[in-house]
Parts: sequence; structure tokens; C-alpha cells
Amino acid sequence: MRIRMEVGEARYEQIAVDLARKIVRGEFSVGQKLSGRSLLAGTYNVSPETIRRSIALLQNIGVVEAITGSGVYIKSRELAREYVREYKERQEILDHKQRIVTLMNQRQALDLELEKELTRFLEFSFQKASILEQVEELVIPSHSWVVGQTIAATDLRQLTGATIMIIHRQGQEIYSPPADLKLKAQDVLIIVGSGEAREQFKKLIKQEQV
Repeated sequence: MRIRMEVGEARYEQIAVDLARKIVRGEFSVGQKLSGRSLLAGTYNVSPETIRRSIALLQNIGVVEAITGSGVYIKSRELAREYVREYKERQEILDHKQRIVTLMNQRQALDLELEKELTRFLEFSFQKASILEQVEELVIPSHSWVVGQTIAATDLRQLTGATIMIIHRQGQEIYSPPADLKLKAQDVLIIVGSGEAREQFKKLIKQEQV
């Protein structure tokens, strides 16, 4: 049976870990001789050189012992267990590191998106504020000369530069009031214009009827 190894690690180390796990599980007994390089190479679908490096790694940490002219033998189940444990811990550290890198990349992307949204919000807010600064609410006094006059007859727009956008009258809202609409006392006017235009508008409607 051929064994497929995971991508991303040195294959010889993956094979060494797999052999160590088999020793821990009891699939190989202490003192048992391992299969030859060619057979293991076929099992793991790698070259004999890769198997040589795997065996050398296990030999260096005392899990197996190579006897010249005889072969490779299982030497220590405890050291195999320790190697598997350390390998698992190392993989967990690498996984955490990769997770941190991924989160940092996501955070950078979110920061960029947040910066864009804040820029859009501020631009919109400034535009809105600019519009709102030009809007004002006024009440027509009972004594005002405009009472009973049509909007066209007052010529307020030409005289001041401000425009009546909305009229609130007894719970009713009149949007873009027509030029022939007569103004009444206590009408609430929503006007738009520059600061100077609005000031001039206020002065005019406060003037009494002649």
C-alpha cells in the first residue's frame, strides 16, 4: 500500500513522524527490523534517498539503530513517543503562526476598507453640513408686509437671493410652493441661500405693512 504525504513539509520528516507513530501504536516492536529502503520507498512513493534521510533522523534521536551489514532496528518506543509529541507541538506553533499571519493580512485589508469608508463618510458629512448651513427656518410675523401677498408679488427671491423651499402651514407641508401661493401669518418658511441672503430675507419679512 502506498502512503500519500501532506504537502508543505519536508517529506523525509513526514515519513519519519509516520514511522515513529507506528512504533508508538505498537505496529513495530522494539528490536524489530524495519523493511529495506527500496520497500519503504515504494510504500511511501518516494526515492530511497528520502527514506535514508528519514532513517537518519530517527537514528539521530535514538528511535532506531542502524547495524552495519544487518539493517535498521527499532530501539526505543519512549523516544518515538517524545519525538511525535514534540513534532505535534511544533506543528501547533506553526499553525498558530500561520493563523496570526492570516489574521494580520485580514486586519490590513479591513483597515484599508475602514479608511475608505471613513473618507466617504467624512466627505458626505462635509457636503451635508455645507447644505445644512445654507438652510434656515423662519416664521412670518402677523404684522409682516408679505402677509396676503403671493410669493411672486413679494419678489423675495430677487430682492434677497434666498429661495423658499418648504412652507409649513397648520400641519401641512408645501414643498416647492408655487409662485401664486399667498403667504399667511405664522407660516413657517424653510429657506435656502447664503448667510447674507438669509439675513436680508429675515429683515424684509419683519418689515411691517405700510
